[in-house]
Amino acid sequence: MPKVTGTYNHTLQVCDAKDKMKFALDDLLESFEISDASIEETDNRFQFEGISRGVNTKGSIDIQDTNVKVTIDLPFSAIAFKGRVQKAIDKRVPPFLEG
Repeated sequence: MPKVTGTYNHTLQVCDAKDKMKFALDDLLESFEISDASIEETDNRFQFEGISRGVNTKGSIDIQDTNVKVTIDLPFSAIAFKGRVQKAIDKRVPPFLEG
């Protein structure tokens, strides 16, 4: 399964970065038009899954000490949208990490 990833540096405390990533995740899910997402939260990670425009989409946000890594797993049927997904992540995640 193809993946779209983005790693974004931050200077926040991990707990603050995680709080901000909750809002970033909501923004990403809205931009991907995933209204029925299931979200699993662990210590420093969010995993999500839902249907975006008829395509099963899942991914994760991993919060580390100095960066956040966002990964979206795309089914092969959605490979044509890889660039659009990458742009959406690059546009929507970094603003939430500004301290």
